[in-house]
Amino acid sequence: MNYNFKSVLFLGIGGVSMHQLAICFKNLGVKVVGYDAKENEYTNKCKQNEILVTNKFDKNFLNVDLCVKTSAIKENDKYVKVLKKLNVPVVDRAEVLGWLSSKFKNVIAVAGTHGKSTTASLIYEILRIAGKNVSCHIGANVLKPKFDIKDDYLVVEACEFNKSFLWLFPTISVVTNVEAEHLDSYGNFFNLKNAFSMFLKRGRKRFVTNEKSTQFLKKIKNVDFVDIEESFNTKLKGEYNLKNISLAVAVARSLKIEECVIKKVVESFNGIPRRYELLGNVNETKIFIDYAHHPTEVNAFSNTFQKEFENCLIVFQPHTYSRTKNLFKEFVLVLSKVENLVIFKEYPAREDKSQGKSALELFNKLEDCDCNVTYAENIKSIAKRIEKYSAVAFVGAGDINLVAKKLLESKQFKDLNKK
Repeated sequence: MNYNFKSVLFLGIGGVSMHQLAICFKNLGVKVVGYDAKENEYTNKCKQNEILVTNKFDKNFLNVDLCVKTSAIKENDKYVKVLKKLNVPVVDRAEVLGWLSSKFKNVIAVAGTHGKSTTASLIYEILRIAGKNVSCHIGANVLKPKFDIKDDYLVVEACEFNKSFLWLFPTISVVTNVEAEHLDSYGNFFNLKNAFSMFLKRGRKRFVTNEKSTQFLKKIKNVDFVDIEESFNTKLKGEYNLKNISLAVAVARSLKIEECVIKKVVESFNGIPRRYELLGNVNETKIFIDYAHHPTEVNAFSNTFQKEFENCLIVFQPHTYSRTKNLFKEFVLVLSKVENLVIFKEYPAREDKSQGKSALELFNKLEDCDCNVTYAENIKSIAKRIEKYSAVAFVGAGDINLVAKKLLESKQFKDLNKK
């Protein structure tokens, strides 16, 4: 499409990706306005950059040349319907990210079912410490983020949902792993794997974790399959993070980054928020949050967590009805191995209940399997259960992290502290 525009409206501007794109356009001299139903740290950042943000329908926001929306904004959204009547182009976030990324000399795009945020963040940090002119566009809060199309490098997290990553044309393509995910937008696993193959082929240099899930990519030529390297000391836990580190190191070495810089960054890297993150303590109970929302991720986290803490509890929140339905058997198998488990009410994201299975249905199945599991719909019901554990992890990609933070601040915990 033609990107010759002077003003743009971002629908869902409070997202981690959307707010970065909005600020980038603002810095390019474009008039930017935004809508989001809720205020958060990202909408506040936009306001700090003199971007007008509203949480309601405002006719003044219709006077734009372009509208960018997230997948959470549906076609029946009032802004979308009115703008289309006015013949204002309404495009997906991924298309705009693809256009912006084309302005960089070098694009390092990291895709995969798991670990792409951590891998991309580590690559960005290595290049930043090495003194490279580097920007990033990553779906997590990173240290000293930057997005400037004048830079030589862009490190971008390439999301496979709805084939978003196929808008990117990287100079270096990276794949961490490939498992059944987002089948609601692909239809089947075969189509998903084809999309990953297309993505990988686009890079002039190609790096893939050498594991069972990526063997189908060996039919592609000139791919560097990376094995785990254990020569680095790291603060990150779990074998899965050793894979992420090894992949990031391989990319850094291909860019001729000095070994001493790579070693320094890897050994000092603390990871990213919501990845085995310790929030705080209540009496002797440690409170963690983690972003795991796919059965493989939940299994990897729970295994590591239960090995570290003998007396622990995991509170899991399913993310989207369709994922719970498509991977129902896998979730039951993985969660049945958790010794002490709470299933928290699902985070629907962009979906409604008709699209899959609920958290309550998952709980009922686990209860039928005689698992040590309970169900919770609110903060209060969780607060009553946790004081007897040495560690509690709140796990999922929805708002379960906010539940954990509210619990730490709540009166229930203050009462527990008095006991």
